[in-house]
Amino acid sequence: MSKVCIGVVQLQNEPCAKESNLKKAMELVREAAAQGAKIVCLPELFVTGYNLNIFGDRLSELSEGLTGPTITAMRELAAELKIYIIAPISMQIRTSFPLENSAVFINDDGTVQGIYSKNHLFGDEPKFFISNGEYPVFDTKYGKIGVMICCDNNFPEPARILALNGAEIIFMPAAWRIQEADLWKLLISSHACENNVFIAAANTYCEMDDLYLFGHSKIVDPRGIILCESEKKGSDVLVQEIDTASVYEHRACMPGLKDRHPEGYGVLCEPVRV
Repeated sequence: MSKVCIGVVQLQNEPCAKESNLKKAMELVREAAAQGAKIVCLPELFVTGYNLNIFGDRLSELSEGLTGPTITAMRELAAELKIYIIAPISMQIRTSFPLENSAVFINDDGTVQGIYSKNHLFGDEPKFFISNGEYPVFDTKYGKIGVMICCDNNFPEPARILALNGAEIIFMPAAWRIQEADLWKLLISSHACENNVFIAAANTYCEMDDLYLFGHSKIVDPRGIILCESEKKGSDVLVQEIDTASVYEHRACMPGLKDRHPEGYGVLCEPVRV
């Protein structure tokens, strides 16, 4: 099956208001499923909101494991709607810090297939989170799915690694600031085009005195063309039918992957010289 409807949820949430954020997110996931989406992605840290200045040391108590209320509710919802859900949360891997800024990949039968943890931590995030250097690709009945989170988008390697590992669609939960709105537009299309993958980016919308996360969630095709983009100031749902067969059509005629010369790329693994 190469054609599938995919969905991203743009969520206007409140920092630390987990119950109301979860309720709102579930309503929007239902809306996406009602529009035909078979895979739905929520934004980065969707249930806690994203504001490290407000969280402080509270982030540990706000975090959860796989048996916590957020993932339990999302697993039940996935099984009910028979859809895949990507649910990004602050993950309590251990009993306290460090945590992982993670996205839990839930199958359409409600089981957890795996977890991706953000590898490129932004700003003060290293005070709270660790990364593990892993880039899993998840098999689904609709194709191979990769995940990267927010600041991963600032680097060429995550999307390339996922593509080389077989990803046809990359979902990107984010809490992207207005200050980098130009990069949001540029980098998502660039990564999609250079790797010939679909990228579906779910951004948070949040206006606060010290933080403006500007939304503009979008779905981009393997040539970097924007298929749909949210213009709403607030929560929104985007659903788009895509054809993963086009990934291979683009890869057959474009040089990004097929004409690589990895034997000459040794410098890419060397430390940066500044």
